[in-house]
Amino acid sequence: MYVGSVVVLMFQVMERPISIAAVLGSGFLAMAIYVLHRRAPEVNDATQQRHHQATSQRRGMLFIFGLSSIIACGMLIAVAPYLLLLLPIACIAVTLYGRKIVGYPIRNLTLLKPLAVGCSITILAWVVTGNLWPPLAAIGLAIIVTTDALLCDIPDIEYDTACGCTTLPSKTSETTIWLIALAGNLAGAAFLWFVCASITGWLLLIAFPSLYLLRRFDLRFVVDLRLPLIALIAWTL
Repeated sequence: MYVGSVVVLMFQVMERPISIAAVLGSGFLAMAIYVLHRRAPEVNDATQQRHHQATSQRRGMLFIFGLSSIIACGMLIAVAPYLLLLLPIACIAVTLYGRKIVGYPIRNLTLLKPLAVGCSITILAWVVTGNLWPPLAAIGLAIIVTTDALLCDIPDIEYDTACGCTTLPSKTSETTIWLIALAGNLAGAAFLWFVCASITGWLLLIAFPSLYLLRRFDLRFVVDLRLPLIALIAWTL
């Protein structure tokens, strides 16, 4: 849902008609890659419920990966045949992100972890929406999506540390992370407004305080919910 929302917002910022096939294809591709990444999580004393579920349901996860991949390919080929390359590219990328293949996994590199997540989601959205050059819309949205990835590292501090993954939230205070996220949202909103003449960034910025106010409820859930709600609002404007 989150990735599909980024695609919708990309269409909005680029002032292009929204392609349902591109939105759904991206969403199912993201689901497949997420399941592939979570299918064999590292188990330790800090393992979360979602990791336990993934470990105990590996066959089911494999089925979801296959089904989501098939649906994603069917949707994406309707947009453009070359988009089928996204599946193998994404599988390779998520393997390098989460597995020790060549050196350290990308997720273990403190500054690269949120940047890798934010940029990969935004690049996917930019590609399926027609890769308009220069990628100004992608730059503005990438800033905001990267800060979302950074916020989602806050609930994972204990698990990430146990896995040997040093994230920014584990090295600084939570207040510092929120200030960085606020600055990122301000920068992204200003870029989208002054460079792309889009109000999308300001809509996201207006909704930003809700993340802080609801952070004790379920931070990852409210972060994932903000973009779909704003995408729905932007779609109706």
